[in-house]
Amino acid sequence: MPRDDLRAPAPRIRFLAPHAAASEGLSVIDVDLAAFFVVVAEVGRDEALLLLLIRALRQRSASFALRVHDLAWMLRASNGHVVAWLDRLTRHRRVVYQFEDLWGVETVAVEIHVDPAASPYVVHRHTLPTSWFFTLPLLGRKTFTCFLFLLSRESHEGLVRSRDLARAVRLRGPIHATWHLRKLHRHGLLARHPETGAIVLRDPPPPTRVQRLRLRFLAHPTLRRALRGLGSLLLLAAFAVTLAVVSLRLSYRLLP
Repeated sequence: MPRDDLRAPAPRIRFLAPHAAASEGLSVIDVDLAAFFVVVAEVGRDEALLLLLIRALRQRSASFALRVHDLAWMLRASNGHVVAWLDRLTRHRRVVYQFEDLWGVETVAVEIHVDPAASPYVVHRHTLPTSWFFTLPLLGRKTFTCFLFLLSRESHEGLVRSRDLARAVRLRGPIHATWHLRKLHRHGLLARHPETGAIVLRDPPPPTRVQRLRLRFLAHPTLRRALRGLGSLLLLAAFAVTLAVVSLRLSYRLLP
């Protein structure tokens, strides 16, 4: 046998097996928005939105554990606020959570109780694409909750009063509700119908390139902390320069 044949790797046989076609479509969650606003009234707006966001992120990533920062940056809140909201949801028997060390990363594992406010007699349930929740950091918690309330009223002939919106979303009043409606209009979620002229609700559009950059910035905790520290140093330097200039002017005035 030739020497080269001894060094050649032995051939391998790979058997092909039929596989199912890859699934296509959007990642979605089914939401009873009527039950969602029951949670808003019972526990709080931010706590209810946190619970909904947890469901969306778990569905999107197929993960049973999330970092606290994964929730905090999307809600435009601090890690401490997220933990406080989780504690409140736990006291109301909505979730059970515990901190775990997953490969050196502090992780919060959350289990969600079956929603007692969900009614089997609700005819109209909403299927929300999980990608919509990336609009949440751009809009803010209050404006996004206003969007969910308008979505829940689609089956009521579109009749929405500012005072009803303010009461459901726990805003300060009708003027505050009107401000958030205008914000939804600026972001393109409320628009005038080209034929009838009526104000209609639209699906959240995909983020623009600038918005994607902003989302990446918000999702990066180290970069945000570094920029905040740089801003503090610049303000401190400006204050020191101003103080030095004022001191020099005062010294010149005091000279004979």
